Amino acid sequence: MRTRRCALCRAKTPETDAIHSKLKSFCSMEHLIEYSRSAQAQQFVKKAKAKETQEKKEKLRTRSEWLRLAQKAFNEYIRVRDRGKPCVSCGASQGVTVLGGAFDAGHYRSTGSAPHLRFHTHNCHAQCVKCNRYLSGNVVEYRKGLVDRRSLEIVEALEQDDRPRNYSIHDLQRIIKLCKRRIKSTERCQKNHALAAEPQKK
Repeated sequence: MRTRRCALCRAKTPETDAIHSKLKSFCSMEHLIEYSRSAQAQQFVKKAKAKETQEKKEKLRTRSEWLRLAQKAFNEYIRVRDRGKPCVSCGASQGVTVLGGAFDAGHYRSTGSAPHLRFHTHNCHAQCVKCNRYLSGNVVEYRKGLVDRRSLEIVEALEQDDRPRNYSIHDLQRIIKLCKRRIKSTERCQKNHALAAEPQKK
């Protein structure tokens, strides 16, 4: 016979006899009432309502909204991946103040002219604000930097890649999850690398 644990006293109760309240079970009505008055229950309800609200918002989002969120997550991953590397176009070091100083996730083939490559990791690198925004991507120098950083074969493959990609809402949601996982993994690796590079204290 299947049993459920009481959320208050943790005693096991046959599932047929348990009193259910949303996702939790109780061995008696008294324990249900006592639990409902506790701070733990209020926190649980708050989290459940927040999750329900978030799910409703996600269901109402349009494809264009999901595309914007996916692009934001992808760009953040590129900035994390290329943290500490110089601008792919002009070689400016990150942290140097040049027309704003911040670094963007700059696309070699822009999202306007080649939207099918907007999520291609070889097509996007950390680029200073000056090159990306004020020099329209500084494409000529970007190409030189990309050949040095990747290879001529990869650059030519990008330039010849015109295969259409039709990203569905499900595809965009997967891209967001994948980018978030990659961000955490990359940051963890960078942190471990930095710790390993620190001189050992005697």
